[in-house]
Amino acid sequence: MHRYAVSLSITADELDEDELSRALDMKPSAFHKRGEQRSPKSRWPCSVWRLHLDPPDGAPHWPSLDEGLKRMVELLKPEKAALQKLSKKYEVVAFCGHFGSGFGGGPTIGPDTLAALADLGLSLSIDTYWSSLDPDA
Repeated sequence: MHRYAVSLSITADELDEDELSRALDMKPSAFHKRGEQRSPKSRWPCSVWRLHLDPPDGAPHWPSLDEGLKRMVELLKPEKAALQKLSKKYEVVAFCGHFGSGFGGGPTIGPDTLAALADLGLSLSIDTYWSSLDPDA
């Protein structure tokens, strides 16, 4: 089984949350400053402005990475000029979490979706997290 989380992530040592929110005309789902507590044993190594995109059915994950990325492109297309300007100053990435169980498989991303991401000037980062099919393993 494969599920996907999709978000726009803007990172740098220092970020101004309000500046980025105004530039993109949207509020982040999460904002973290470099050095803030991340977990009991770690701190954020850089500042992060993140916009998480949930599926329209209210589920916590997308069943298809391509669907999630198409939604991201649809939302961000009007902000293309702002994204490209921000990309010159910060790392701006389409970030995807891939959650899988069992053996093999993974995401498929169509050429039209890849072209649309490239047109927005977005890099694509995919982090994969695997779990066992057997809950007792």
